[in-house]
Amino acid sequence: MVIQIGRRIILFMLVTGLLFAAGLTSSSGEAQEPAAQPPAQYVLGPNDQLRVQVFGEDDLSGETRIDGQGNIQLPLVGSLPAAGKTIGELQRVLTERLASGYVRNPQVTVRVLKHRNLFVSGEVKSPGGYPFEEGLTVGKVVTLGGGLTEKADRHNIVIKRKANGREETIPANLESPVLPDDTVVVAEGQKFFVSGEVKTPGRYLYEKGLTVHKALSLAGGRTEKGDKGPVKVTRVMNGVAETLTAGADAAVQPDDILVVEQEHRRVYVSGEVKTPGGYPYQEGVTVHRVLAMAGGLTEKAERGLLQILRRVEGPEDTVAVQLDSLVLPDDIVVVAEGQKFFVSGEVKAPGRYLYEKGLTVHKALSLAGGRTDKAERGTIVITRLVDGVPRQLEVSDDALLEPGDFVLIPTLKKVYVDGEVKRAGDYPYERNLTVHKAITMAGGVTDKASIGSAKILRKMNGREESLPATLDGPLLPEDIIVVPRSFF
Repeated sequence: MVIQIGRRIILFMLVTGLLFAAGLTSSSGEAQEPAAQPPAQYVLGPNDQLRVQVFGEDDLSGETRIDGQGNIQLPLVGSLPAAGKTIGELQRVLTERLASGYVRNPQVTVRVLKHRNLFVSGEVKSPGGYPFEEGLTVGKVVTLGGGLTEKADRHNIVIKRKANGREETIPANLESPVLPDDTVVVAEGQKFFVSGEVKTPGRYLYEKGLTVHKALSLAGGRTEKGDKGPVKVTRVMNGVAETLTAGADAAVQPDDILVVEQEHRRVYVSGEVKTPGGYPYQEGVTVHRVLAMAGGLTEKAERGLLQILRRVEGPEDTVAVQLDSLVLPDDIVVVAEGQKFFVSGEVKAPGRYLYEKGLTVHKALSLAGGRTDKAERGTIVITRLVDGVPRQLEVSDDALLEPGDFVLIPTLKKVYVDGEVKRAGDYPYERNLTVHKAITMAGGVTDKASIGSAKILRKMNGREESLPATLDGPLLPEDIIVVPRSFF
């Protein structure tokens, strides 16, 4: 024992001398550049990568990573909680653990080799995870993410932070500090649109306090053909599109469409078209032609409902029109979003689909890719609002659907036949199915069967019950028929 202690003292003196002469060395003897360490108050967490050095004990030293449960794995010590501790606290815990029967007077050093990430998402050029560093702010994190995109709302940045098992959303600015595991989210800015006789028509980032004058300046100003008077603004209020005239000092709202007209007349298109805006008016132009100039309808458009907002010497009227209806100067053609229905359950492409008049259940299922192999073939259930109350109805393939209907194709129900039958297995359940018919579907009984001792295994109130089976007895979905062997 004395010799062993003496060897350790000599080894300690030799290593101490080497450290003073050449700096901190790795366990293999090769010099390392000391990694920048976090401050003493840094709190460790999952995915922090650590270097644990036990002086004079190379077998106990090495690199480890804090796992998703907040633990590290070390020789002799095994699994040890590390998340939530500072480096100093972890060193003390390791020292105490090793000193309790493993190493005499252990000297433990913990270093952070690689910090866990924080994250940036939304309207930055390179969203993703980046290593945490002390003193990082939202502005520095955005810089790590390549900076803001053109779509970013510089005044709408939040930090998503987990605290006490819950995620909090914290309003932030570029100077706000961040913590490990934070996610900095940069929202897309609200937009407004400028169309007509401006030099750069298009979509622009909305900002609070925006006026018509500044909006037109962002769009390059009016062209030589632009009307120098008030502009037309199309604005959706309470779900209804309204058109008003606005002077240079009028306030602009998000999603407004500003139209600078030519000296001559124009027509306008709003709603579910690919390129809403104003277009030159021509005598005899139809709704169909105006929609074509606006790029055509979107996938969400209601094909059967087209309206024109028209002002004729007084208040603005809403006029229902067809594709071949003629438009007048200053008309606004409004294309509404189409009504929807829903398909769920055992179909190949469940989801929301555009409703059209005369739609049958059969066609709806075709739009959803048809039934899967697991689908119930005979039963179709729809949920429909009747007088504001949802009701479930069983319908056939040729039944007509209504807007908002929810079509559900249930999973095929089965019964099971086992024991002394020729083809044991599962079979489709159908109404009024009897024990006799189920055994027939299974090829009938073998010559060793004791049909009189057949049982039905059935789940009742969460428990499996064994019931005597008669040939004309009715079955329920998921019943198991067991035909035992005769021993006589």
